[in-house]
Amino acid sequence: MKIFNKLSKVIFLFFTVSVLALSSCKKDDPDVVVKGEAKIKVVNATLTEIEQDVYLDNVKVTGVALAFGETSDYIKIPSGSRSVAYIGLNSANNTNTSFNFTPSITYTAFLVANKSNVREIVSYEDNLSTTEMDKAKVKLINLSPNFPTGINVSVQAGLQFVNGLAYKEASGYFTVDAGLNLRYSVVGSGNIKTIDNSNLVAGKIYTIWFSGTTAANLEAHIITDN
Repeated sequence: MKIFNKLSKVIFLFFTVSVLALSSCKKDDPDVVVKGEAKIKVVNATLTEIEQDVYLDNVKVTGVALAFGETSDYIKIPSGSRSVAYIGLNSANNTNTSFNFTPSITYTAFLVANKSNVREIVSYEDNLSTTEMDKAKVKLINLSPNFPTGINVSVQAGLQFVNGLAYKEASGYFTVDAGLNLRYSVVGSGNIKTIDNSNLVAGKIYTIWFSGTTAANLEAHIITDN
């Protein structure tokens, strides 16, 4: 009887250690993908291209093809590695890549092209955490390859948010008091443009991206994220 009890204890101890070791390996294994959902919206930011359908893992996720400057709603997607493809109408000018999407994170993907018209898809995380109710929260992205000096953005009172925002570069988030305009320009151009405060509502979160081929036609595109 005593022998049986000792043997039982040994077996129980071995089983417990094995389970703990397996659990530890699983937790530390970088190849284990945590399953869940992420969200993504997609934008056509390529000035010279035709309307684009967007596919996720070969399944079309846009109900209507996106013209330049158009944005989809957020789409729930499985987390992990997913292929994203922009396909022009009549299957012209296909562009695809893969991204690893983290559970519970929100993203925006843009189709862009450099000065040689080589296309690619770039993705940025969106922070949809609550903002102050009397302020707007803003992120800025330069998606024009035509301004080597970058883009400056400031509020009307003169406080500069970003200085020389480069192509494909995204700023951090800034809070803007309701009632203030934003000013933006190509660095060194002296051609200053305005985002009127009526476009920035307190309590809202915005992604503002820039396009243009010259300082004169530099344009700000405003996406409301919440």
